[in-house]
Amino acid sequence: MNSSTVLLVFQWLLFGSFLIPIVEVIAAFTGATWSHVAYTQTPGKFTQMIIQITTVGKEPELVQMTIDKLREYRLHISFEIWVVVEPGHFIDYTDAEVFVVPEGFSCRPIDKARALEYSRLVRKSRHLNTSAVKILFVDDDTLPSASYIGKAFNGDYDLCQGITVPSRWYGTGNWKHLFISHLDDIRTRNCLIYCSCTQGMSQKPLFVHGEGLCITGRAEDIVTWDRPIVASDDLVFGTNAAHIGLTWGYFYAAIQLVSPWSWKEFLDQRWRWTWGNFDAIARRDILPRAYAYFIALRYAAGLASVIASSIGSALLLTGVARVPPQAHKVFLISSACQFLSYGVAGWINSGGQPNRELRATAAKYWLFRLVQTIFAIAFTPVNAIIPMCVVVYCALRGRPKRFMVIKKSNQIMVR
Repeated sequence: MNSSTVLLVFQWLLFGSFLIPIVEVIAAFTGATWSHVAYTQTPGKFTQMIIQITTVGKEPELVQMTIDKLREYRLHISFEIWVVVEPGHFIDYTDAEVFVVPEGFSCRPIDKARALEYSRLVRKSRHLNTSAVKILFVDDDTLPSASYIGKAFNGDYDLCQGITVPSRWYGTGNWKHLFISHLDDIRTRNCLIYCSCTQGMSQKPLFVHGEGLCITGRAEDIVTWDRPIVASDDLVFGTNAAHIGLTWGYFYAAIQLVSPWSWKEFLDQRWRWTWGNFDAIARRDILPRAYAYFIALRYAAGLASVIASSIGSALLLTGVARVPPQAHKVFLISSACQFLSYGVAGWINSGGQPNRELRATAAKYWLFRLVQTIFAIAFTPVNAIIPMCVVVYCALRGRPKRFMVIKKSNQIMVR
């Protein structure tokens, strides 16, 4: 095989990476359709919901704000709000039952997963580990919409989940938080593309989010949180549940969260996630082999596609790669799909009640959404490259020794 043939083959392999955004748009459309048409709700099947906020306890004002918002919904279901907190922190929350994890409680996981395992045992002692009870997990910076709670409660599945949307104080404040908010656009985008298909359609989740994960008491009792993990408890629980045959559902509603307020917190958050996933991939007492390979393949494919598409774009734009005009059209369509997908994420993230409440008039609200969507589209090249760079940085940084807790509140939120 001569050098020109090798170059031609290499060019076409690179060009194949340009098909990925087109495939992703098709997957997002298919998953969204599935979530609207095939997501099964059975009102009356479930009798009680526990909305659990698991917190270290360092930001009680934010936790109380979440509790107050949940009470304002006036939900037409039987529900309780639990706050599970580490010892030595504020416990005088109103309109919620507080559980302090005992100092001497021990199990295989540590930190947050340890607290989750403790609360599971509390539920078991109260005979709440049944298929009629739903548990909705909420972090101290997250707030499910009323629609989210309703769909999660009525969803006829052992586990179900909606879309993570960083809409609380999205793009609000200084330029630093504006950029970090848009770096979280990829979270919404991944939910729309991958969660919708792997959770909803295939029942084999690739991503699982602790924010807004809803499970039955029976599912929690079967799977448990008792595994030797420091982080990624959500991924570990969700994939192990799927592995043993429990049912998964995906629905279209938002669990609203807050993006990190500083670069340090952004990197610390990703550091925790990355090594939680690495540990899960490496250890069979944490994650089944098939799922470990699946997640490892996702990392490898993500890195390879970024490298291939970057090189391929350079070759095409400089004229080094000579492919038929039809291939150039595919390149342009694929590029448009990539930019459009981030624009859709920006439009979703800038919407919702949290952003509406921060704008004095409807005109300011819609102008804000338009500006943020344009910014999300313009930010696409950065958002396509930065996540893989962050994974490499986190890998080189080494494994964290503890569960990394980042600051969730900010003076901007108070104002």
